[in-house]
Amino acid sequence: MIRAIDMTDADAHARQAAPRGMAMSAPEVPAPVEWENLVVERPSGEVRMGTWVCEPYTDEIVDYAYDEFMYLIAGHIELIYPDGSRDRFGPGQAFLLPKGFTGTWKQEETVTKYFAMIG
Repeated sequence: MIRAIDMTDADAHARQAAPRGMAMSAPEVPAPVEWENLVVERPSGEVRMGTWVCEPYTDEIVDYAYDEFMYLIAGHIELIYPDGSRDRFGPGQAFLLPKGFTGTWKQEETVTKYFAMIG
């Protein structure tokens, strides 16, 4: 029997996964600890959905490989674009980080989110 997956408590759901160091853009960029619990992952890696918790970090993103829908549960993130403009998102806000995005992801606190990625 196939049952629904209760993801109501995104933080608890994400932390069921083993913690790991995040892959960063360069070796000198400190890697935060992240927890990612996937509820959908297709063999091609082109579709991924689940919950994510990650410690604070800042990193450069170049030509992001996915369209990623995110709904933030806790924490804030700031996206800094190459022209210096910024967007800030926090709890209860949803946004799409489009495939091909280039800029800086900055989070000064632990973030919890629901996400769906399509490559």
